[in-house]
Amino acid sequence: MGLVVLQGEDRLKPWLDAEAVTWLGVSDTANAGSGPLRPTGDVVTVSVRARDVKTGSEVRLGRMVVSMGAVRPLHLDGARGLVRVLGGTTVEAFGGAPVQRGFDYRTVDWATGGRLGQAFGDKALVGVSYLRRHSDGQVSDEELGADLTLTPAPWLTAASRAAFDLVTRGPTDVLASVSAQKEDVRLEIFTTHRSPGRILPATSLFSVLGDFAATSVGSTVRWRAFPRLELLGTASAQTQGGLLGGQGTGRATLALDDGWAGTVGIEVRRVELGTARWSGVRGLLAMPLSERFRVGAEIEIVRPDEPKDRGSLWPWVLGSVGYRPSPRWDVAMGVEASSGPTYRAETHALARLSYAFERTAP
Repeated sequence: MGLVVLQGEDRLKPWLDAEAVTWLGVSDTANAGSGPLRPTGDVVTVSVRARDVKTGSEVRLGRMVVSMGAVRPLHLDGARGLVRVLGGTTVEAFGGAPVQRGFDYRTVDWATGGRLGQAFGDKALVGVSYLRRHSDGQVSDEELGADLTLTPAPWLTAASRAAFDLVTRGPTDVLASVSAQKEDVRLEIFTTHRSPGRILPATSLFSVLGDFAATSVGSTVRWRAFPRLELLGTASAQTQGGLLGGQGTGRATLALDDGWAGTVGIEVRRVELGTARWSGVRGLLAMPLSERFRVGAEIEIVRPDEPKDRGSLWPWVLGSVGYRPSPRWDVAMGVEASSGPTYRAETHALARLSYAFERTAP
C-alpha cells in the first residue's frame, strides 16, 4: 500500500488552500488470504480551507480529522469553522457525517460539536468543548470537555484538560500537569487518566507494551547537563481497576553538532502493572551525512518477566534513509522489523517520494 499526498496554495489568493491524502494498494483479504491480489484504497482526507490572514478565522469543507479542546478527535465528512473575535475569544464548530470507508453511507450517522475558548492576555487560556454523535437515530457518543492553561510566570506553567462521557457517565480522558523551568532544568508533576478509546496507535514495541488505559501520577525531570547533553527521567505510579503498579524511564541524548541536527541517545524503561512486567533498552540515532543525505535508526530490546513461548528477548528495529537531490525533490525510505507477543516475526517497509511545485529555500 502507499499514500498519495497533495497540498496546494494560491499566491494570488493566499487565503485559499487545499489538501488531499489517499491510500492505494493491493490486498488479498477479500479472498481470505488466497487468490490474486486486488486493487484497494480510500480517501483519508480531502478538503479546502478559506482563511482570514489577519484574524486567523477560517472555514474548512471536505473530509478531515477534527480535534477541539478536550473531546476526542473525529474523522468527519463535513465542515469546520473557527472565528476569532476581539478580546481573545475563539468560537469553533463542526458538523457532518463520521467517515465511512469508501463513502459507503448506508446508515444515518451524523456528528456535531464545538469549542468556546477565552484567552486572558498571555497568562491564561480556558475552553469548554462538546461532541455529540448519532448512529442509526440513537446517541452513540456524547462528551463534554474543558481545558485550562495558566502561565503566571515565565518559568511556571500549569495545564489541564478533562473529558466526561455523558452516555456512560464516566471520565474518558483527564490530564493535569505543573511544570517549572529555570535555565537548563525543567521539572514536571503530572497525573493522567485515559480510557481504552483514547489510546493512540502503537508506533514501537515500547508503545505496544507500555501504553495502556490507566490512571497515572508521576513526575518528569529534564536537565541540559552540557550544551550537547540532555538527561531525562520519568517515574509514575499507575492503577488499573484493582491493580497497582508503575513504570520509570531514563534517557540520555547527545547532540552531534551545535544545532542538534544529529543526535544519538539511549533509553532504559521498566514497567510493572498486572501482566505487563518487562524491562527494556532503546537506542536512537539521527544523523545528516551531508546536505542531501540523512539516516536514522532505532532499536528496542525488551526482556519480559514472563516470555512464555515467545523467547526471552523481543527486538524491534527501525532504519531510515533520506535523500534530497534538489530543493524540490525529497526521497525517503524506512524499514521496520520486530518480534514480540503478537507475532514471532513482522516486517514493514515504507517509501516516500515528494515534490514541491514552489519552494524558495531548501
